[in-house]
Amino acid sequence: MEIFVHDTAFMIAYYRAQHESVSKDPYASIWPGPGVKPWIDSFTEQVSPHDEILHCLRNRFFFEELQQLAAEPQPLLVINLGAGFSMYPYTLPSEVVTVEVDFDAVAQYKRAKVKSFQKEGILPHREVHFMAADITNPEEQAAIIETLETYKGYKRVVLIEGVFFFLTKDEIGKVWSFCNKILTTEDRVMCVSFEDSLLKTPVFKRLTRYFSEVLKSDHNPYTTLPHSYYEHRDGFTLLKQESGFQLGQKLGVMNSNLDSMELLNEHFYVLSKI
Repeated sequence: MEIFVHDTAFMIAYYRAQHESVSKDPYASIWPGPGVKPWIDSFTEQVSPHDEILHCLRNRFFFEELQQLAAEPQPLLVINLGAGFSMYPYTLPSEVVTVEVDFDAVAQYKRAKVKSFQKEGILPHREVHFMAADITNPEEQAAIIETLETYKGYKRVVLIEGVFFFLTKDEIGKVWSFCNKILTTEDRVMCVSFEDSLLKTPVFKRLTRYFSEVLKSDHNPYTTLPHSYYEHRDGFTLLKQESGFQLGQKLGVMNSNLDSMELLNEHFYVLSKI
């Protein structure tokens, strides 16, 4: 059985479903089929046994941030770049509008499945636009901008999860330029990346080997970013930063004695447009 990199969305959904009280995603379990379990076991054995809970913690962080923004009086427009099978819209109030952007195959598949799930009464109805675009391509960004212009007076938040690791720094710069273009004062960017220190760890070496040998994906740049990258973003101010490991300790679901060299510890960032 072959698995493609974008199919890891099924694996991440499986992770979130295993610890719903942590991830706060009651709908993650509708995605993974039985075929995903061997890949979960393979990753756990060959890379890290801690990735499952860390992905739940990532979802928890952004779930809580989005809930806080949705509680504000101003209507909320969420732009999820590289959305995968994330399910935030269905846990947010019905007034929230979401634009989800991903590869064409992912966007089409998710659109069809969500329509089916809603028809069956599995998912609540929400206003979600499923768009296929290369978020690093200015020409394809134009279609997203056109959709966003429909929603005047909305507070905008751009969510970028699990994306930067697979982009070059030049491509990441193009994403930030796009954010600068579509956001106004006090709008938000919420994103995830690995910190540079991960490059020296045994678990990182196992991860890159897994992508190369198991997922047959040799072209990834595996980009990591220092905290200073976010502290000095042109046009933005850093409001909040927390790692998955820190949040896990705070919630009491990760042992503080765990060896950090064995954790694929992502860092979460919330920035405000100046």
